[in-house]
Amino acid sequence: MNTYESIFILKPTLNEADVQKTIGKMEGIVKQNGGLIATENWGKKKLAYEVMKEKRGIYVLLRFQGKGDLVSELERNYRIDDSVVKFLTIKLDKKGVELLKKKEAATPVVHEMIAKEGEEGRVSS
Repeated sequence: MNTYESIFILKPTLNEADVQKTIGKMEGIVKQNGGLIATENWGKKKLAYEVMKEKRGIYVLLRFQGKGDLVSELERNYRIDDSVVKFLTIKLDKKGVELLKKKEAATPVVHEMIAKEGEEGRVSS
């Protein structure tokens, strides 16, 4: 099985319940046909350029494992869902998967460092 990352952008006018409903729908598609690794809701951000008359969007990242037909099914659902403004799915190569594993292994340490810096009231560069 291959590892993929898929980023999709939702309309900024959606309420939190609709955002969670759409994310849940996309996660369900991935879980039925492969394995969901992680979901990250990056929140509302400014778009680089206007898309479908929208200047902002809610960014969501799905990281999953599966076969090529899973990507086709996921992207088909992106296209028919009116709340999805834009999407992009990439296949990670071996080097990308290794970097991802290193990042995930380091994440607890990074969060601990950030928490300590917050307690001390300073941010280092």
